[in-house]
Amino acid sequence: MLKKAIEEGKLQVQQRCFRAGACLYRVGQPTERFYLLLQGAATLSLPNLPHDTLVAQGNLLGIQDLLKEQHSHTAILAEDAQLVVIPKQELLRAIQAMAPLRLYLMRLMSKQQHLSPLAYE
Repeated sequence: MLKKAIEEGKLQVQQRCFRAGACLYRVGQPTERFYLLLQGAATLSLPNLPHDTLVAQGNLLGIQDLLKEQHSHTAILAEDAQLVVIPKQELLRAIQAMAPLRLYLMRLMSKQQHLSPLAYE
């Protein structure tokens, strides 16, 4: 659903390439954008967890912090990656305007206990 909305131009986003080791965001930084991982992998680390979580393409990074002012974890690219950068305000606007996208994201967020606690497919 998110990819479809992007392809149809319903969200104003940027597609960018990043090098391995690039930090997308850190714990405590303002939640200003989200990242759809098209290619590559990222390592997500939560302060209280002993092990990092590796996530691959197709995951939407940072979405669990949609309703928060700051990121709850750190995301660093494990390899070169191609990402779609989605500004928070743009995603909030699209959620208000597009009921199917709103439902899709609610479903993703509700599956948190069944998926990695840090990223969603």
